[in-house]
Amino acid sequence: MRTLLAGILLAGSAVAQPSRVLTLAVPEGASSFVLAKSGKIAAAALQNHKLQLWSLPEGRTLRTIDLGGRNIDILAVSADGALLAGGDHAGGYTVWNTATGAQQMQLKLPYYPMAIAFSADTKRLAIAPANQPVQVYDPASGRKLFELQRPVGGTQAVVFSPDGSRIATADSDTVVRVYDSRNGELLSRNADFLMEPLTAAFSADGKQVVAGGGDKVIALLDAGSGRAIRSSAKVADPVAYMEVSPDGSLLAAVLMHADNMLMPGALLISEMSSGNKVVEWHPEKLPVGGAWTVDGHLLVATAGEKAIEIWRVR
Repeated sequence: MRTLLAGILLAGSAVAQPSRVLTLAVPEGASSFVLAKSGKIAAAALQNHKLQLWSLPEGRTLRTIDLGGRNIDILAVSADGALLAGGDHAGGYTVWNTATGAQQMQLKLPYYPMAIAFSADTKRLAIAPANQPVQVYDPASGRKLFELQRPVGGTQAVVFSPDGSRIATADSDTVVRVYDSRNGELLSRNADFLMEPLTAAFSADGKQVVAGGGDKVIALLDAGSGRAIRSSAKVADPVAYMEVSPDGSLLAAVLMHADNMLMPGALLISEMSSGNKVVEWHPEKLPVGGAWTVDGHLLVATAGEKAIEIWRVR
């Protein structure tokens, strides 16, 4: 299985159906899983209050970090896999060095996290505490750089553009905003959504933003003006997460099962240029994380009680 994953991570051909490429044994179920875009590091927050880190593609456990009883809500990993960030339900936030397991940054905020994201160069870390403005830090020094605007209800998702120059937020007041990542200046806004957007992603060139959420549509927006370029037909369920492939040609969207959020929704892959769907996958278990890797493969993790399974979807 390990040899198979190594070959898949390096192969260039697409697959017609998702295939399971690796199974990671865990002592307890995973509440959150992240995979670095480099394809070399994965991490999970387990229900036994520990973090487990693996090296890929071999699936070897790098280390286990005891969280001291903390309940981690969200994890984020830098693109190169060097840094791992997590926020717990009591408002504690930590950045770990994955090579050593050492804590690089710690802070305490009043509320638990709704979203966390690194910039591609790892020089910025954006944190969206519940009902609070997004705060941007330098993870090397732990210094707070600036805050974004405070939308009513807070921010559901935050993402940096590939070149790190912009930040997009999907906000609970139904607005998608784009900011300058150097100083937090508001650059554009789109208020076309009727229900709150839950996710946003930049195109590969950073000129467009895709957003989706409770409206059950995927909207393509101009990042500079906020103007809507195109909206999809309604999909079956709310859009919970989106990510664009490294070459900018494809968009992956994970849907939230509206009737039971503990049940898996569909995963859709569509063309960025046309919006045409090219893949629809209905996983048997709830996806807990994944990423488009730098070599263009979409890897998605599903979790059971004692194992995390990694699937190659594209």
